[in-house]
Amino acid sequence: MKNILKLTFVVLLLMSCNDTNKSKALEGVMNEVTGNNEDINEKYDLLLKELGTKTPLTDDQLLEAFPKNLGRLDASENGNEEPRITSSKTVVGSFGGGSVRIEILDAGGENAYAAIIPLKMLHLNKITSENNNTIRYTKKEHNGILTFGTDRDKNTKSDYQSELRFLYNNRFYVTLQGKGMDVDELWDAFDIKVLKPFKTLE
Repeated sequence: MKNILKLTFVVLLLMSCNDTNKSKALEGVMNEVTGNNEDINEKYDLLLKELGTKTPLTDDQLLEAFPKNLGRLDASENGNEEPRITSSKTVVGSFGGGSVRIEILDAGGENAYAAIIPLKMLHLNKITSENNNTIRYTKKEHNGILTFGTDRDKNTKSDYQSELRFLYNNRFYVTLQGKGMDVDELWDAFDIKVLKPFKTLE
């Protein structure tokens, strides 16, 4: 009965909604009510359960595994952000004079929710653009990994024009950010092999 009431409310909202983004957002709510997101919910619920049993890597291990270079982009160039551990237990650093920035969160143990819930929300998101198409969202597989991309026009005044988020090895929540490039160029500047040390430390 509760689901029927929710569904009725959502349908009424959709009928009165002219904005594309609002319609897509409400479509996501309706999918949740009618169970159309069951497979996605099950996938991330299972990840939460599995990752909750893992012991997170130490700060020293995260820093040790963090890439020293990114293809032709060196971590020692001027303007780079030195690898460091943030208050959220994320290892962060940049390459190519700050043109590419990487954040890596070990989703083991108590960090599972901080990694998995945002990824689940990105997976459920049906909005493809906002702010008059100056911000665009994509979902695309790279090397068998589902990535969630964001492209921003320069006039949005964002520090980074592109961003990619994904889960590496079903364990590490990775965020890539790029200056002066779109998400495809950002992925091309990246090399998934540089994350292998994280896999070997599990």
